[in-house]
Amino acid sequence: MADQTKRAARFLMWAMYRATDGECRWWGLPTKLNNLTNEAIAYAVDRRWVVLKDNRVCLTDAGRDLAERG
Repeated sequence: MADQTKRAARFLMWAMYRATDGECRWWGLPTKLNNLTNEAIAYAVDRRWVVLKDNRVCLTDAGRDLAERG
């Protein structure tokens, strides 16, 4: 499951990067997320790829760098 979580977290970084054109923007999270998505967000927060605040996420510089590398 760890590989699946890691892939989902990386996809999340890439999708947020594409949606924001690489800019720092806060995104509200849906209230009902599946377990994999919750784990992916937690994984990304632990690695400081995103910041989570009040059910919103924002890419960090590290998250943008990761997304740019693919």
